[in-house]
Amino acid sequence: MPFSVFLQAALDQRGLWPMDIMLHLGAHRCASTTFQSFLWNNRARLAKQGLTCWTPKRTRDGLMRGLMRHPALATLADEEYGQRSIGRIRIEIARLAREHQSGLLISEENMIGTMRNNLLDARLYPLLQERLRRIAPAFVGQTLKIGLCVRSYEDYWTSCVAHLLGRGTAMPSVDLLDFLTTQPRRWRDMVRDIAAVFPDAEIVVWPFERMASQPETQLNVLWDAVTVGLENDNLWHNRSGDVVYLNKIMALRGDAPIDTDPVASDTRWMPFDEDQRSVLRADYRRDIAWLKAGAEGLARYVDGWPTPATSPDRAEDIRAALPEAALLR
Repeated sequence: MPFSVFLQAALDQRGLWPMDIMLHLGAHRCASTTFQSFLWNNRARLAKQGLTCWTPKRTRDGLMRGLMRHPALATLADEEYGQRSIGRIRIEIARLAREHQSGLLISEENMIGTMRNNLLDARLYPLLQERLRRIAPAFVGQTLKIGLCVRSYEDYWTSCVAHLLGRGTAMPSVDLLDFLTTQPRRWRDMVRDIAAVFPDAEIVVWPFERMASQPETQLNVLWDAVTVGLENDNLWHNRSGDVVYLNKIMALRGDAPIDTDPVASDTRWMPFDEDQRSVLRADYRRDIAWLKAGAEGLARYVDGWPTPATSPDRAEDIRAALPEAALLR
């Protein structure tokens, strides 16, 4: 008897069904909200096709209470809530297996940290391993696929700062911009951290610049099954504000405007100078080169390319994201 048949018979005796677990970790400002909106709008259609999707509308309603707390700030109560949340998630996974769902996709970027913490620490998700180890027990014994979207650093950090300006964060200082340019952590460090916590998981990485506007393609990267009849509103969700919008925010706060010169609508704000941008672009090219070279066997890189690059925050074609062999290190 083939092993797959034997496994299915064993699972059927226990009333369970083999199910794949997919974790979409973001990152923030990498079209995660657009992807989550797509999943949420199609949740009923996907469930009928065997895929249950949990987006922040589900994960932040108490399901993962205590698990996404900053590791250095976690209290005893947080640990107790976290243990209960792990049990609750495992119960939900067993329930879905009994209902013959073939996949569970969890899209929650706060599992890896927050934008505010990144800026406070001037590091790219510095406590990633510690955060992931808090949620790992929920998926013991499961087949995991983990998705991560990466983005050019000058655009990533600018989008984070612009988003947080609307939530009361101060304008970035010259020192902070310098720290963000020279901070040591890169996307490849995050891939290594994920692989350290989930050594048996399949890790898939794709670039924001190529696939941000293609949530269905991202879904197909994470879930191998063929999906039909899905709706895509083709809207960018939670976009970064342009200079006009940010100037309005600064005016309401009583602060000086970002730019006093007349600007056109949709003009992007870029706080980094040209030298800093050159450094950040070079680092991103090294990441892409590392990923395309096999990522030390830790991850699979997927480059969309079905349509020309159309980034919501960037009009120019990001050819700089393409690797150069001389930059590989």
